[in-house]
Amino acid sequence: LDCGLAIAHKSRPRHNESAVMGIIGDITGKTCIVNDDMIDTAGTITQAALALQERGASKVICAATHAVFSGPAVERLNTSGMAEIIVTNTLPIRTAEPIDNLTVLSIAPLIARAINAVFRDGSVTSLFGGQAYK
Repeated sequence: LDCGLAIAHKSRPRHNESAVMGIIGDITGKTCIVNDDMIDTAGTITQAALALQERGASKVICAATHAVFSGPAVERLNTSGMAEIIVTNTLPIRTAEPIDNLTVLSIAPLIARAINAVFRDGSVTSLFGGQAYK
């Protein structure tokens, strides 16, 4: 991406609870992308977004693979001020209310290519740039 890096340092005082302890790096006036493996209650991701905004980020975009969206997630995401929330459809998204600025990306093309590769005795590893992951 040829861009800078900042780190949000967090701790977990209790299960399903997080606290952002600080931001390491210069983010003033920059677009920040926060990524995580999943969004469950959205505590971590929204606290990170708030911390970045308080320290001068011009825009915060969130990207996560799995959208669990349990408990207070919808309310937290809708009041987070994030410009966009990007997730995949690895889980069905079932929320009582819509989530503002939500983009859902389908994993169907990747799964289809993997099934095709297996069916044709091809390489699933080739779907990931030929890199073998350990």
